[in-house]
Amino acid sequence: MKSANTNLRYDKIATFPEENRDGNVVYAVMETPQKTRHKYAFDAQIGIFMLKHTLASGLEWPYDYGFIPQTLGNDGDPLDILLLQDEPTFPGCLVKARVVGIIRIDKNGVQNDRILGCSVHMSGTSLSTDKYHDVDDLPEELIAGLTRFLIEYSAEQGNEMQFKGVQSRARAMDAIAEGMKAFKKSAKK
Repeated sequence: MKSANTNLRYDKIATFPEENRDGNVVYAVMETPQKTRHKYAFDAQIGIFMLKHTLASGLEWPYDYGFIPQTLGNDGDPLDILLLQDEPTFPGCLVKARVVGIIRIDKNGVQNDRILGCSVHMSGTSLSTDKYHDVDDLPEELIAGLTRFLIEYSAEQGNEMQFKGVQSRARAMDAIAEGMKAFKKSAKK
């Protein structure tokens, strides 16, 4: 990502926080908050968040949606992350997210996975997602609803979507490692 605005250098944010002791916490830059119909996306060329599209009436984002800095997916964008948490954040909010799994999806024949994460545990505060450590901890209804939403909202926009499965935190961390390698390789060009 090359930003014209040097004050908004999301490409300079590390993938992992320094104090990442157990290795499953990443930085996530939120683009779209939960409970909105709007889909926002960071435009690296001009260094600002832009309204990308609006969901059909009756649909809204179930959780915050963003990207993991210094990663690159097969679609040419940073890896996507869905942040499972109780309250929405805002576009541009930097969050420390515990990785819990990955939803594997192909979009128009290209792998376009979604990492699943939860906020890190906060001292003195209890969140409903504190009990999630791996994808097997997530309720089946939650996974089914997320998968349905991701497929339907994108298909509504004319994309051909294919669900490939849900995998563990370990597989998600492998995908992040691959995304970091792809980012470093692209930065050398």
